[in-house]
Amino acid sequence: MRYIILFILLLILGCKNEEEQPPAGGQQGTPTSIDLFHGTVDVGPRSYLWIKFEAFDGDTLYFEARVRTGDGDISYAFWADSVNYAKWENNESAQLNGYVEAVPTVSYSPVLSAGTYYVVLGNTAYLSTKNYWVRAYLRGLR
Repeated sequence: MRYIILFILLLILGCKNEEEQPPAGGQQGTPTSIDLFHGTVDVGPRSYLWIKFEAFDGDTLYFEARVRTGDGDISYAFWADSVNYAKWENNESAQLNGYVEAVPTVSYSPVLSAGTYYVVLGNTAYLSTKNYWVRAYLRGLR
């Protein structure tokens, strides 16, 4: 009986020590959710919406968008770091993460390194405005 009580006591103490240790990777802080955008937005013909944000190392971007009105699709969407976003704006070859075309919905949830990033939703229509519902936020330690 003594050994059973000792085993249970050691098991409880062992679990308590694990809870007090910092998160993996040496990161410390409070889990935080930061809203970047939530709502609807009109994107005019031959135009795009961009959301710029700063990420800490290990942050996760949660992004979701869908068409509310228009011709039924998101013309294109992607996310990129600031260097590749600038290249894309200048019509240079760029690495565009998660690039999709002509989709009714899009979602991303990448884990990011520290830096500046952009999420882009485009409308390639010549005459019609599209209305997108968008939800974007970061989760990480602060």
